[in-house]
Order: sequence, then structure tokens, then C-alpha cells
Amino acid sequence: MSLTAGAISQVSVSQNAASLSATAASGGTGPYTQQWYRSTTSGFTPGGGNILAGKTALTLDDSGLIPNTAYFYKVVYTDTGNGNATITSAQFTLQTSVPTPNPNQFAQKTQLGVVDLRFNLNTVAVQIDSSQSSPLYAGAAVKMVDSVDGIPKVIGCSANSDEVLGFINFDIKSPQFSAGDRAEISMSGNVLYLYATGAISRGAQVTLDLSTNGGVAQLVPSSGNKIVGWAYDKAVAAGALIRVHVKTPSFAVA
Repeated sequence: MSLTAGAISQVSVSQNAASLSATAASGGTGPYTQQWYRSTTSGFTPGGGNILAGKTALTLDDSGLIPNTAYFYKVVYTDTGNGNATITSAQFTLQTSVPTPNPNQFAQKTQLGVVDLRFNLNTVAVQIDSSQSSPLYAGAAVKMVDSVDGIPKVIGCSANSDEVLGFINFDIKSPQFSAGDRAEISMSGNVLYLYATGAISRGAQVTLDLSTNGGVAQLVPSSGNKIVGWAYDKAVAAGALIRVHVKTPSFAVA
């Protein structure tokens, strides 16, 4: 019999976490193993940029998610008794909950895009340009559009080597920002919570990593990417929410 993938179902979901379950594969030789993958892009291809490392059980407890955001999951099954043949499950989609308003947004649990409590000289207002086709979220890196009037217009960065103007600040009233919306961004001098996409040493220079919204990675000098700040906190592995001393507009390694 040919290998058949299991199916994914939702157990629970909140604004920052979700629990999912998948049924086992069938029809092959067995035994089977499985690996979870997650993306914010529908129809994604499972790979190194969206793997949930270590998540190999039939159940998944996923955390560190962005409120009011669509996430897409797949499980890749491997038939270890049949030459490691693989098959991928159908995509499963879930929507995280909208955050509950709090009069003092800084009294909330730390979230992606929250500015560390201090005087923030370089928090500036921007407008999402009309050319931005998809919503932007807190923590997103943005670049400037060459506009002629009004407040600065920005769009989301599309490459790790882009010139980053700043990062969108968390706003409890606006979980996402679409074309025409106004937002506040952090520039040089602010300390912002962002996602580490791998291990990062405390004090290391970091660069943009668009594999994850709000993602930053430790600088690899040969990458050609620009520096966007320094890590205030140490990240032992991917997925950690760390404070980054923002240094934008970004700059190339000297």
C-alpha cells in the first residue's frame, strides 16, 4: 500500500500559543516519524526556513505566536521502513486571538515589537504606503518609500539585505497595519523585543532575518547583510524573544 499522510486538527488556540494534533501516517511499511513545519505564508514548502526544530511528536504545543495572525502548519511523515519515503500532510490553518485591550499596554506580558521601558527618543510616526499588498505586524522591519509629501511612507522589507528604516512597535489597538494605516516605528536608540532565529550571543551584532516576522540573526560578516542592532539578551536557540538595541537605518559592516 502507498504511504498516506495523517490529518492535522486544532486542540486550542490563544493570542500567543496554539495546540495541534495530527493522526499517524498509514499504508506504508513503518515505523513512521513526523516533523512539524509552520509558516505565515499559505501554500509554503516545508524546509529549513520554517521547520519547528525538535517538534516530532503527533501533538504540537506552539508558543511565541503573534496575536490576530494566520499561521499555516504541515507535517512531513517519513516511512523509516521503506527507504525513508516521505509524504506531506494537507496544510492546516489557524488564526490566533485578538489581544485583550489593557489601558497600560506596557503592563502586559512581553510581546513581539514591545519597546523596553525607557525614554524613546527615536520612536517616529510613519504611514504604510499604498503599494504594501499584505498586512504588517508588530516587529516587522520596514524600509522607506521615496514619497513627496506627508509623514514618511514605508513598506515591509522583502530581503535580508534591505536598508531597514526601523521596526514597527507593538500597539494594543492595532494588531496589524495595512496600506494607508499609520504606525510607530523604533529607530536607533530604542530597545525593542524581537525574535532570534538562531543562537545569539549577548552583545552580538544582529542582522535582519525575514524567515520570521520580527526575526534577527547573529551577524555573519560574509553574508553581506546590514547590521540592525545589538543583542541586549542572549538567545540559546531559535524562537527566543530578546531585547535588541536598534541601530537603524541599518548599516553595512565596515
